[in-house]
Amino acid sequence: MRLYLIGSPVRHSLSPAIYSAYFATAGIDAVYDTIEVPSTNELPGVIEWLRRNSAGFNVTIPHKKGVAGLVDELSDDASAIGAVNTVAVAGERLIGYNTDWLGFLRSLATAGRRRYGKALVIGAGGAASAAVYALARDRAVEELVIISRSGVTAAALAERAREWGVPEALGCRASTECLRRGAEGAELVVNASPVGMGDPGASPLPKEMIPGDCVVLDMVYRPLMTRLLREAMNKGCIAIDGLWMLAHQAAENIRIWFGLRADPASLREAAITAMGWGP
Repeated sequence: MRLYLIGSPVRHSLSPAIYSAYFATAGIDAVYDTIEVPSTNELPGVIEWLRRNSAGFNVTIPHKKGVAGLVDELSDDASAIGAVNTVAVAGERLIGYNTDWLGFLRSLATAGRRRYGKALVIGAGGAASAAVYALARDRAVEELVIISRSGVTAAALAERAREWGVPEALGCRASTECLRRGAEGAELVVNASPVGMGDPGASPLPKEMIPGDCVVLDMVYRPLMTRLLREAMNKGCIAIDGLWMLAHQAAENIRIWFGLRADPASLREAAITAMGWGP
């Protein structure tokens, strides 16, 4: 049984370590590998190959939205979000799911809070869409500011957030003014952008703008403790690393592919061990 992760870049991914450790523990005869797909032009051909040669696959940046238009069927959540991160192969039919939103919501629950007056989301891609969908579905936020490089995708996602039931949502272009406006009074900050990935010195939000006593969730997990999280903790914030989200969505993927339950904490531990931080 072969499963894959497609995207670009994928070499940094800890998903192979997570699933391989689970397969070994659960006695499942399966292999999980990565496929680098740097161009959207290559995506249709790769998807057709996976249809015939895999039992399922995961999707990461930059193809989550593209894959949503290439599968045969979408779950309700994937359809609403417009992005797919998990695909099951049934016969030769491809069924697209979004487990990012559940991974986000379940990792956010570790903060011990259910409601946030105002949230700032940095990024407007597939992962950001999943986070906004989760906040809206859980009625967890009253006011939302979304920031993207151009501002166009942020404005579109803010419009969808309002359709999903967020009372007040604004999307704007990444700038000092917009970041300050979004961060001021925010009780939750979410980095759904790749800023900080592989670069411990980069942060999507200047430390002087990080609100005190808030919750900060960074979807980046390599490095595990990003600059954003370190500076947030120094301001008394609750910091949630991206590995929790990865572990929770992996547990949901295992349920979809195998009908089995997996412990997210154990999946996360397998990833930490693979990073050289564990025993």
